[in-house]
Amino acid sequence: MRKIRSIIIVAALAAVGLLAATISPLTVLWASIAMLTFLSVARQVNFQTILLALKNYAKNVARMRVEIRAKLHTGFRDYADQLDGEASHRSGRCSCIR
Repeated sequence: MRKIRSIIIVAALAAVGLLAATISPLTVLWASIAMLTFLSVARQVNFQTILLALKNYAKNVARMRVEIRAKLHTGFRDYADQLDGEASHRSGRCSCIR
């Protein structure tokens, strides 16, 4: 049963590939080049380390997103940055009288 199923799946994929090749051969060419490139890179690179790096990056982004949303929700303002930003604009708008 498994062998028949695998033969049917391979035949269906081949039919879809031939249909795609007749409709748009340039797209099939680009897809083939992309698959060969991916396979050549896959042989050289350890994908487990890449997946761990992406997982760590996603965790950091999620943590920063929650932190930013919490700051927005609570109305937190970073007054040190605001003063630095105002200092550059203050001299152009008004002057101090002493």
